[in-house]
Amino acid sequence: MKALIDLFWAKYSDLRQAVEQEDDDAVSRIDREIDPLVKAILGSQGRDQSAIGVQFRFALDLLNEEADDGGCVRRNGHLLQMLVERYLITDQHLPSKTKTTEDPAQPVDIPQAIADGYLDDALLNSLPERVMVVAPGYRIFYSNETNAQRMDVPRDTLIGRHFAEFVGLHHFRHDLQPSLDRCFAGESLTLTYADKLEGRTVVIHCRMSPISRSGTLIGALVVMQEKEDRRRRRAD
Repeated sequence: MKALIDLFWAKYSDLRQAVEQEDDDAVSRIDREIDPLVKAILGSQGRDQSAIGVQFRFALDLLNEEADDGGCVRRNGHLLQMLVERYLITDQHLPSKTKTTEDPAQPVDIPQAIADGYLDDALLNSLPERVMVVAPGYRIFYSNETNAQRMDVPRDTLIGRHFAEFVGLHHFRHDLQPSLDRCFAGESLTLTYADKLEGRTVVIHCRMSPISRSGTLIGALVVMQEKEDRRRRRAD
């Protein structure tokens, strides 16, 4: 796998040089050589956690490398989504001693929905809270339906996008990025902030916790709950 990745980045460097030199023939030729490498790197089933981690890191590195090209972000986001669906999402409800969807009065437990580093998509989509998983590098690689609907963006188009696109660069750099970095380092934390949504002020209660599988960090689980802005109500 390492040899394939090294070969890819060597070819990718040649591609960038050909683009800068406006050598269309070389660009076309190298493109044809690169595509099979990407398929070979990401198309195989990882045999262990180390191999899976290598595939995720490669997909994220490619996303970050081509972050300025919207078309590439969408394409590479699909590659990342493929890995998430292959390794992290389960279609079956995970075993639990508590009742979940069978008992509407019993709230879904988030730790249950992410047990052992697997994401139970059905359970996460039943939550009223907005749920995302943000990878190191601050790219979104999972969102539940509640979050996508709140952002008014199709869920599959969120994958691979930078978190700052949806919260604003200033707010991201000063509030969320430091919290995410602490989360990537293994800390669980909460923060509360006000935001403007649909022309009104809401208070966002945000919980972040590291999510891992078999000891390998996957990213930060971000759970956002919107609450009424009580400050405004008191002022009125």
